[in-house]
Amino acid sequence: MSIGISTMSLNRLKQEFRDFQIEKVTQGQKQLAMHTAAQRERLSLWIESFADVIALNQHSNPSTLADALFRQYDGLQMNHAVENIWLLDSQGELKYSTTEVDAEINQAISKVLEKHEPYSQLYCNEVCLQLVVVPLLNDKGELFVVAMSMSLTDVVFAINQSLKSEIAVVNVSADNADDDSHFNFLFATNMVFMTDLFQSYPKDISISDFKDAGLEIDYQQKSYLINLMHLATTSDKQFYLALVDDVSSIKQQYKQQAFEFLLSALLIFIALAVLVYFVASPFTNRILTLSSALPLLAKREFEQFRQIRLKGKRMLADELDIVADAATDLSYELEQLNIEVEQKTQELENIAMYDLLTGLPNRNMLNYQLKKAVANIGIAKTGVAVLFLDLDDFKKVNDSHGHGEGDKLLIEAANRLRICVKHTDLACRFGGDEFVIVLSHITNIEQVVPIAEEILEQFKQPIRIGSSVFYVSTSIGIAFSDEEIAKPEQLISRADIAMYEAKDNGGAQYHIYHTDMYQRVAHRVMMETEVRQALAKGQFSLSLQPQLQTATKKLCGFEALLRWNHPEKGMISPDDFIPILENSEHMVELGYWVIRRCFEISSNLQRSGLTDVTVSINLSAVQFIDFNLTNYLKALLEEFQLPASCFELELTEQTLVKDIERAIECMQELRSIGFSFAIDDFGTGYSSLAYIKKMPVDVIKIDKSFVFGMLENHADYQIIMSTIAMVKNLGLVVVAEGVESSAQLRSLAENDCDIIQGYYFSKPIPEHDLAEFLDTRIANGYWKIQPAVCKIG
Repeated sequence: MSIGISTMSLNRLKQEFRDFQIEKVTQGQKQLAMHTAAQRERLSLWIESFADVIALNQHSNPSTLADALFRQYDGLQMNHAVENIWLLDSQGELKYSTTEVDAEINQAISKVLEKHEPYSQLYCNEVCLQLVVVPLLNDKGELFVVAMSMSLTDVVFAINQSLKSEIAVVNVSADNADDDSHFNFLFATNMVFMTDLFQSYPKDISISDFKDAGLEIDYQQKSYLINLMHLATTSDKQFYLALVDDVSSIKQQYKQQAFEFLLSALLIFIALAVLVYFVASPFTNRILTLSSALPLLAKREFEQFRQIRLKGKRMLADELDIVADAATDLSYELEQLNIEVEQKTQELENIAMYDLLTGLPNRNMLNYQLKKAVANIGIAKTGVAVLFLDLDDFKKVNDSHGHGEGDKLLIEAANRLRICVKHTDLACRFGGDEFVIVLSHITNIEQVVPIAEEILEQFKQPIRIGSSVFYVSTSIGIAFSDEEIAKPEQLISRADIAMYEAKDNGGAQYHIYHTDMYQRVAHRVMMETEVRQALAKGQFSLSLQPQLQTATKKLCGFEALLRWNHPEKGMISPDDFIPILENSEHMVELGYWVIRRCFEISSNLQRSGLTDVTVSINLSAVQFIDFNLTNYLKALLEEFQLPASCFELELTEQTLVKDIERAIECMQELRSIGFSFAIDDFGTGYSSLAYIKKMPVDVIKIDKSFVFGMLENHADYQIIMSTIAMVKNLGLVVVAEGVESSAQLRSLAENDCDIIQGYYFSKPIPEHDLAEFLDTRIANGYWKIQPAVCKIG
C-alpha cells in the first residue's frame, strides 16, 4: 500500500512537470503566431498606406514606385526590421530589388499574381524571415507586386518579454536531424548563454527526443528545460525556435516532495512490518516447525514425523492446528501408499524384465545382463557366447491351429531351453518365436557346441499340446567374443546373422558366426538398395524366350526373363540377384513391375496379330503369397482389355510346398479368372505327384539340367521320358527347357514332348528387338527355318 501511494504521488509530480513543459510549448506557439501576425499586419498596412501617399493610382510609371521604395528602405529597416524589398510588374519582371529573387520568393509572388490578394509566410533559407507580398494597382489598372522580408528579431524579443524565457532561432542539417549534430544558432536573446547551454546537452539524444518531450539539462548548478518549436523545413535544413526556461525551483520542489513521499512510505512500511512481526511471529514459528518436518514425509520417515509436536496448547483450535492434524493423517496415508507402491514396483519390475507368456527374462533383462557379462570379460579373463534361436516354420502352427496353440508351444519351447542352460547362464525370449541364450565364463567356442547340440536334440522330440502333436525344430546362430571391447548389441546381431545362415541351409542346425556371413548380409542389403534405385532409374528390362510346339514349330508363347543392365557392373545375371531378393519386400515391387511390363508386351503382340501367343510370367514365392496379387492382375486385365488366357503364371516347386493349402486356394482363385499355371524347374524340388494332382496346374516344365545331359546320361534320359509319360497321363502339357541341339529336339519329339524352348531356336530376345525378331524369324505364326527332325517309322 505504501509503495502504491508513493508511486502514485511520484507519478503525479512527473505529470505536473510534463504539464508545465506542454504549457510552455503551447504558450510559445501562441506567442509566435500572435507576434508574427501583428508584424505582417503592420507591414501590409504600411505598404497600402505608402501606395496612397505616393498616389500610385495617379502614376503609370513603375520607376516612381521604385524610387519611392528606395528612399523608404532605410526607414523600413529601422522601424519594421525589413531585410529586403522586391518590386515586380504583372509580367513578373523585376523593377526594383535589394537582392536576387530566389525560387521560394518567386513562388510566393506567382501566387499573388494569380489570386490578386496579399500573401505571407515564414521564409527560412540561411536565416528565418517573414515574407509579406502585397499587390498594388497604378492609374492604368496595371498590377504591381511589392514583396518584403522581415527579420524575426522583434518577434523573438516580444516572446522573450511575454514568456520570460530565453529564445533562440536555430537550424540543423536535415540529413542528420536524428543524430547528435550541433545546432547552428541564427539568433538568440542571449547568444553566449544559449551556445554554452546547447553544447552541454548529452550527444546521444536526438532531435526527435527534443521535439517530443523537451530536454532537461543541468548547467552551472541550475536546471533548464529546452523545448523546440518547428519553424520550417528546407531541402537541406530544419529550423526551430528554442525556448529555454529555468526550472531549478520546480525541480527542487519535485525532489523535496519525492523525498517526503518516500520517507513517509518507508516509515509506514517499517511500522507495519513491526506490527506484522509481533502479530504473526507465533504463527510463523509453528509454520516453520511444520515446514521443517514435512521433508521427513518425502524421506519416508513417517514415524519420526509423527513424533514432532506440531500443535500448541490452546483452548480453541486455529487453522494451523487443522493443518497439523491433516499433515498427521497424511503421514498415515502416505505410509500405506508407500507400502502399496513398493509392492506394485516389484510387480512392474517383473513385468519389465520378464516375459509374461513364458516366464523367461525378456529383452530388457537380456540387455542388462549381457552388458554385465561383457563388462566382466576383462575381469574374469573369459569370453561370452550368445545363441540366437528361431523356431522353424512356427508361423504354420499359428496359421493352422491358432495363436492359442502357438502360445502353448512357445511355453513348452521355453521349458526345454531351461533344461539346457545352467543357473548361471541366461535364457530369454527375444520376441515372437525368437529366443536368446547368454553363456558366461566361456573360454572357447568348442564349449558352446555341446549346448547347441543338446538344444537341437531337445527339439527333435515332438511337442504334445492337448490332442495335437507338433514337430518343431529350431535354427541356432552362435556368436562368441573374449575381447573387452566387444559390444552387446554386436554379439546379438552376429548371432542373428548366423541363425539366418542356419535357416537358409534348411534349419534344424546351428551355425557359428564368421565374417563371410556378414559380407553376405551386407551384399544382400546393398543389392536390395540397388534394386530400388534400378527400378526408379529404369535399369531393368525383359528378354523373351520363344516357346514352340514341338510337332509344328508354331510359335505358341514367350517366357519373360528379367534382365538388369547396371550402369557400372554391366549386365547382371538374374541368378546373381534373384536368390538374394527372393524373400524381400523389394522383390514384390520388382515383381509387379515385371507383371505390368508383360501386359504391355502381350498387348503389342495382340496388335501385331499373334492372338494365340501366351506370355509366361515367373512369380516369386513372396509375390505369390501377396494378398494384393489377385486385385492387381484384375486391374491390369481391365486396363489393357486383355483376356487372362494370354498369360501363364510360372511357379517353382519350392514356392508351392511352403504353404500348399494357401497355394491351392490362390491358384484356384486366379484360375477362375482365366489364368493358367505352370510348374517351373520340375524335378529339382520335391516332385511329389500327390500335391501336383491336387493343384490346378496346366503345364509342367522339365528343368534344363535334365535336358542338357539326356543324351549322355541314361538316368537323365529315363527321368525325362518317364516325366513326359506321367504328365501326359495326367492330361497336362509338357515343356522342355534348355533345348540346344537337333538330337535333343529329335529325342523329345519322338517321346511326344508338347513344347520346347532353348538356344537351338533362339536365345532370349531383348524386348526392344522383339518386333524385328517377329519380322525376320516368324511367318504366319510359324518358325521360318524348319530344323531337320528325323522321325522313326
